[in-house]
Amino acid sequence: MRLSIILPCLNEIRHGYLDRILKNLADQLVPKNCEKEIIAVASASDDGTELVLESYATRSPEIQVVRSLANNRAQRLNDGIAASTGDIILLHHPATLLPEGIALQLIEQSLGSGGDWGGFCHSFDSAHWLLDFTSWYSNNVRLRQKGIVYLDHCPFIKRQVLAEIGHVPDLDIFEDTVLSDRLCQFSKPVLAQGKVITSARRFHQRGIYRHAMLNQLLKICYHFNIDPSWLNRLYEQKASINVKYDEQVK
Repeated sequence: MRLSIILPCLNEIRHGYLDRILKNLADQLVPKNCEKEIIAVASASDDGTELVLESYATRSPEIQVVRSLANNRAQRLNDGIAASTGDIILLHHPATLLPEGIALQLIEQSLGSGGDWGGFCHSFDSAHWLLDFTSWYSNNVRLRQKGIVYLDHCPFIKRQVLAEIGHVPDLDIFEDTVLSDRLCQFSKPVLAQGKVITSARRFHQRGIYRHAMLNQLLKICYHFNIDPSWLNRLYEQKASINVKYDEQVK
């Protein structure tokens, strides 16, 4: 088995997670009869993201940097998939850490039972009752019951299945929701035992309750088929999270 890890990058220094992610990925233990490759897909950034990626790539032959002209995160993920060679594709959220050292073994165990795709248990890097509830709901209701795996669960998918659905939908936002809906046509997702840790920076920056309400508003708008490009502008507020805007909020 060969596992390809796709890490989409656009102005990632702000999270304070990029170095930690790259070290985490480089330190992942490889199970027997398994290989890994790490493909960092970088769009033109303004904060030195590409320099950090190139520095790690020169020290680790497992890391490959792909320069991308993509307009959004979905396109960056698809650029990485096109450059990859693995039997299993892991779509890595750029502000999330995999379980230290054991993530690849957990993927192998999860898919070994016959599943086609899945994700890890979610958690935030900050303690707050609403953040804890959000992770609980995401793990136990959204993923287990509804079959929706957000990108911050770091979904892993068999390459053949991913190819059959046409890879990641080209949307500015909610591409992971549409991807999950299409994957559920093959099978329900499996939940790996390990727990990922996602930055709660956006919640703290905007206010935990305010940002949570915005997320719920966006979901309602999505179900009413509002244009995803407009929804992403509302979500990002020119912060260039998924899409690069001319005016950015630092």
